[in-house]
Amino acid sequence: MHRFLAACSLLFLLPFSARASGSVFISEAAWAGSTASLADEWFELCGPPGADLSGWSVSGASASPIALPEGAVVPASGAFLIANYAADDAKSTLNAMPDLVTTTVSLSNSALSVALKDASGTSVDAAGDGGAPPAGASGAAKASMERVSAETWMTAVTSSGFDEGAAEFGSPGTCAPFADAPTETAEPEPAASATTSEETPPPPASASASTAPPPEPLAAVRVTEIFPSPEAGAREWIELANLSGIGEFLDGWSIEDASGAKTPLSGLLMPWARAVIESPKGALNNDGDTVILKDRFGRILDRVEYPKARKGEAYMRVELRDAFAVTRTPTPGAANVLTPTEDAPAPAPPPPDVPNEAEVVRPSPVARASAAAEMPKPAAVVKELAAARPAPKKPAPKPKAAPAPRYKGDGYVATVVTPPGVYSKTRAYIQRNGAIEELRLSKSASFKWSVGDEISFIAQSKSEGAVEFLLANPNSVRTISSASATFATTEAWPEEAGGYRFTAEVASVRGDALEVKLAGVEGDVLAPSGSAAALKPGDTVSIEGFIEPGARPRVVLPYTQALRLFKAYLPEDAGGVNRKLPAPLAAGLTGVAGAVGLIAYLRSQRLKRLALAQTPIEEGAWE
Repeated sequence: MHRFLAACSLLFLLPFSARASGSVFISEAAWAGSTASLADEWFELCGPPGADLSGWSVSGASASPIALPEGAVVPASGAFLIANYAADDAKSTLNAMPDLVTTTVSLSNSALSVALKDASGTSVDAAGDGGAPPAGASGAAKASMERVSAETWMTAVTSSGFDEGAAEFGSPGTCAPFADAPTETAEPEPAASATTSEETPPPPASASASTAPPPEPLAAVRVTEIFPSPEAGAREWIELANLSGIGEFLDGWSIEDASGAKTPLSGLLMPWARAVIESPKGALNNDGDTVILKDRFGRILDRVEYPKARKGEAYMRVELRDAFAVTRTPTPGAANVLTPTEDAPAPAPPPPDVPNEAEVVRPSPVARASAAAEMPKPAAVVKELAAARPAPKKPAPKPKAAPAPRYKGDGYVATVVTPPGVYSKTRAYIQRNGAIEELRLSKSASFKWSVGDEISFIAQSKSEGAVEFLLANPNSVRTISSASATFATTEAWPEEAGGYRFTAEVASVRGDALEVKLAGVEGDVLAPSGSAAALKPGDTVSIEGFIEPGARPRVVLPYTQALRLFKAYLPEDAGGVNRKLPAPLAAGLTGVAGAVGLIAYLRSQRLKRLALAQTPIEEGAWE
């Protein structure tokens, strides 16, 4: 924390290109949304309080540049907050009131490039280089990206400025670089005041940075197993476990031994998941050592001292207890199994000392006769010795093999898009890393899923032909947070995955799959069984669904009512509406018309015959 505050204080000493004192710059951006809504995005500008931002603009944070209104100034906190939703909106987890609310904020999750320009159009600052965001996190533990220096960003590890109970990390409404910085008008104390012995000497210039206590460790990652003495050909390893429901980014973390040898860590450790670090630097001493886990700030999260270890033995944390024990069953990456080591055989008792001949006291003849009278018979002696002889030891049972993990596969965190039951009882769809994926269950789920819930689960990657999916046991699914699904209105295919509401034209119908056109671009819609049966090409439909963007977007509907006919298509020709009759009716009318024509023809022939019969015969015709 000291290094972080010191780095922030350097922002006031660097040249203009590195955010000089008095400049306004982009300090924080939440591109991953929140648990309330994927569109709950915001970013923050930092600058000296009272700085005039009239006419300034921000490009790359929306489809078109965001213009700051006339009279916009940096508030007393030094933070000018721009957000999609107001703090009292149900789709926002912000507690800090934004200075500018606009529904156009859309920060890219894969191609972030935001530019800040002043009133003259001059570029003042930028965030992102057009690629993936340099910091921040999505998934279960959404975190903003915070600026450390001109070119360095970090993932937020503290939480302030959010509603009570919010799971997001960040500090909207707070600008650390200006919170502890001296004002520009502050005058130094006269030198004479420092000579008075009764007054407290002034603190050094960096006191605000050096005296700030570091934040308390928030991570629940612990050392759970150490394997220091492997068999020939095997490797040493240390196992870590995340004992919480929140994923932890290990970037900047390290593991050290007693000698100070440091092994850097990286990557994301899923909730309730384990990570195995093989061949740590410095090696693990077989006769005992110390393993220290530190976070990115150098804070000690866990410290384990293990004793001398024999070949093939591990030092493990006893589950549900803050205690360690030696086990003969190492389980890297799986639940710990305590198999106690066999006790070393007790040393044989030393043979009795043989006394010297001079020390032997021989009984008198009378005593020998009395002892012989009291001596038991030989049979009784044998029986007594048999009863006193200890029972033979049973051979020690062979150690049982380590049980297989309860669930096979890797850990995942995702958002529920379509719960089981919409398409089938064992088929669901999830959103992970900006993509819509199919999740199949090995059996029907016994609990209720809701659209928008954040879940963690263990699954295996499978494929059937060209279809790839994740296969999971529903008993491995855990709900991390619950949230109702929200749908943002769109008139064109979005650039980010999420829930959207729109109307589109049906291009073709293929069973329960549709091809629709939106803004001239075709996309595929996966509809629940039977919901698309009555549709035809040319119809206009209203859709509420989760969109996976791309060259050919894909839409998954979360429930059966998400697809509705908005306007039926009636084909038109040059003369107006073509009132083409159905084939059965047209055939019937054609038959009736033919019958009427035949009757008319027969009648005309009968009339001709009658006319000929009534014509008089002239005289002399028969002569």
